[in-house]
Amino acid sequence: MIRFSITATALLLPQLAQAHPGHHAEASALHLLTQPDHLATIALITALGVAAWFLLRGRS
Repeated sequence: MIRFSITATALLLPQLAQAHPGHHAEASALHLLTQPDHLATIALITALGVAAWFLLRGRS
């Protein structure tokens, strides 16, 4: 399950920067926190991380 979580994270994190078309070379953290598509991507990645944590915490 850890390998799956690491793989999922590696695949989803780049989507944060590509949530919408456009040049993101000069994007700031404020841009990530004010654009709805970036916020939705952050929420999805966070929800998957929390779900993985809940599933894995009982197995150790």
